[in-house]
Amino acid sequence: QRFQRWFEARLPLRDSTTLTQRNVYILPTGPGFMLGATLLVLLVASINYQLNLGYVLTFLLTGSAVVGMHVCHSTLRGITMTLIAPEDHFAGANVNIGVNLLSDRRSVRYGIGLAVLGTQHWSWTDVPAQGAARVQIAFQVHHRGLHPVPALTAETRFPLGTFRVWTVWRPAAKVLVYPA
Repeated sequence: QRFQRWFEARLPLRDSTTLTQRNVYILPTGPGFMLGATLLVLLVASINYQLNLGYVLTFLLTGSAVVGMHVCHSTLRGITMTLIAPEDHFAGANVNIGVNLLSDRRSVRYGIGLAVLGTQHWSWTDVPAQGAARVQIAFQVHHRGLHPVPALTAETRFPLGTFRVWTVWRPAAKVLVYPA
């Protein structure tokens, strides 16, 4: 929790952000680690038994994984996320916030999910080529008053599911919550 608070504190408050290399992160998923272990076993077996076709298979799969990593990272990089100002709500009700995802690229961006940071309630969408998509995210506020919109996270695992690319975004908007 301390690390998460420190990480969130260093993020700037913005209602619109463009994802670049500096704020998009990538790590392998569980299947990605298994693919890496399988490639390592294939390489050791190919070296041990001097199998040329084993080398071909190992390096072909490694090249596919590297291309998948590049495509996964570029799926999220370059998207502009803009927050739609939330409306006032009553305490205990779901606060719906909208996020516009804008892409300038000439190809479709598949499998982009948005959620409140720390929750598992994802809203998934595809962003059309040189177009925009709108995503609705909900969270609950139990106390009245003026509350900041919580930090949001966007992620994708497209195309192979071996890498998880994500970003964290802190909107500057606030939502007014009336007593129930």
